[in-house]
Amino acid sequence: MRKQLDSFIAPITKANILLKAFGFSKVPLLFLSGTKVVQIDSQSCRVEIPFRRIVKNHLGSLYFGALAIGADACVGLLATHKIMEQKQNISLVFKSFQAEFIKRAEGPTQFVCNQGIEMDQMIQETIQTGQRVHKKFQAQAICQNEVVAQFVLELSLKKKN
Repeated sequence: MRKQLDSFIAPITKANILLKAFGFSKVPLLFLSGTKVVQIDSQSCRVEIPFRRIVKNHLGSLYFGALAIGADACVGLLATHKIMEQKQNISLVFKSFQAEFIKRAEGPTQFVCNQGIEMDQMIQETIQTGQRVHKKFQAQAICQNEVVAQFVLELSLKKKN
């Protein structure tokens, strides 16, 4: 039955349902930010945070906490998507986070991670060794066709027994 359902639901729809459910039940700030999946495939993930009052700072641009939510969501969702494809019980946590803010995001902002191949390799290493594996992934925030921030997030994966 599940395989039949999977063939009817587009990957982007499944990703948005997962993101909303996870945000609502586990990370309310993710849910309240209105983050949505724009594109997801084996190579990349692109999410968008709409430009509305709850995510703005006192200068009328995207608050840096909202920028962090977007970076976390695009890398974490790509990893979750790939882990679910492998049908493995793997825990995911972020170990470190670095950000470089280039200019203010003054509109809807998209966050992109294009390291699907590296993520596949990390997941395979986690499965084969059974040990915790750490790797850094890059994400970019794009607003009005300009990169406004760059992020490096260190992902930590471990296979659960």
